[in-house]
Amino acid sequence: MKRAEANGFCSFFVKFNLIYILLNSIYLTLNITMKIFFTITFVFLIGCSNSLKAQTNLSAQEFVAKIKTTKEAQLLDVRTPQEWQAGKIASSNCINFNDANFTQQIQKLDKNKPVFVYCASGGRSGKAAPILKEAGFKYIYNLTGGGYKDLANAGLK
Repeated sequence: MKRAEANGFCSFFVKFNLIYILLNSIYLTLNITMKIFFTITFVFLIGCSNSLKAQTNLSAQEFVAKIKTTKEAQLLDVRTPQEWQAGKIASSNCINFNDANFTQQIQKLDKNKPVFVYCASGGRSGKAAPILKEAGFKYIYNLTGGGYKDLANAGLK
């Protein structure tokens, strides 16, 4: 091989190696990027599934059975004080959902203890449960398809 041909070959080989290194770096970068993307996606999905589990909707019978077997349960009545005085469960806390300070008032409750929330018919408690979840409560049980009278009829006094 002549010297000019050898220099051409070496030049080609150096360029080929540089292109190979560049493409390999891009591949590795994409690989790391994809790993990071999938890791973030996985963590996000796990986080979403856990947050969805923070609230459980229960019928009156399920609600009563669950509260009777739950240690340190907090019973939250989100009706107005007038409704609460007209008929209440003795161990309940009354925090009026319609009160402008509802979000501040729920801070009085322990976020690490289960909260059982109900109202007169399920409308206000259904709106209160996501607010409790957003405020950081870990275990929220919402009465659906009924309210205070259903709980009293099911034996919760």
